[in-house]
Amino acid sequence: MRSGSFRLAGTLSNPVESPIATLLMHPGSGPSTRDNDVYFPEIRAHLLRSGIAVASFDKRGVGGSTGDWRDAGIVEQADDVAAAGDALIGEGVTSPLGVFGHSQGGWVVIEAASRGAPVAFVISNSGPGVTAGVQDRFSLGNVARRAGLKSSDVDELLHGFDVVVALLRSGASLAEARTRLGALGLDGEPSPISFLADDEREWNLAGLILEHDPVPAMRSIGVPLLALFGADDEVVPVDESVRSFRSNVHPQLLSIAVLAGGDHRVQGGNPKRLVDGYARTLVRFISSCSRT
Repeated sequence: MRSGSFRLAGTLSNPVESPIATLLMHPGSGPSTRDNDVYFPEIRAHLLRSGIAVASFDKRGVGGSTGDWRDAGIVEQADDVAAAGDALIGEGVTSPLGVFGHSQGGWVVIEAASRGAPVAFVISNSGPGVTAGVQDRFSLGNVARRAGLKSSDVDELLHGFDVVVALLRSGASLAEARTRLGALGLDGEPSPISFLADDEREWNLAGLILEHDPVPAMRSIGVPLLALFGADDEVVPVDESVRSFRSNVHPQLLSIAVLAGGDHRVQGGNPKRLVDGYARTLVRFISSCSRT
């Protein structure tokens, strides 16, 4: 399938019987494939057993897709989701089509749906209801605490993050940002810069994503939306995100589920598996949307 000048490679998996719905899955941040490393296959298997077809594609420049994922902000990724939806319909998919976005992909699918992508429902899976700046600051603080940093060092690290955000917004280059942090004595480890970017192209992408505000898209959603979280997520501020969804999505369209014991992938245990109730929550929501 094509999205503008790019070719996107993907897979459509169908259940044994005619599907009750088709779910187009979009991964999280970084150079993700159609499987979002090992995350999507388990979810896909649950959905197929429940009579739901599943489609997904490699991000730009990953797997069989052309282009470069580092050139695609939230809007460009939303364009790719919309193109994939059009391609599925063009290939004869007639069951209700929904979109699923994990983490950063939650912003993407909400953006796509708000801009007229041909979808009947939306699932934001650990998708922040807040801006990237708020979400990344929350995540970095938890990374630092898990690393054993004392409170004063965490505060200093987050101050460094605030400086980095200001530099991104000012248009500073990665090299300029590193020099500035060094001069302020804020270039220790973990680094607020390396948390966001490893090279200049990722730095530029971070600047694009930082400016994305999900609220306008949330307010424009006109189809049912499920916001699904793990209660123990340390990457996304769950409580703040839930408040944002409740404030900005029409209440008759919104469903929220916060599942106990779930991390950012709504998984728990050792080895990690989807928490109890996850598949049931997804299938129940999709089934209800397929009947409307």
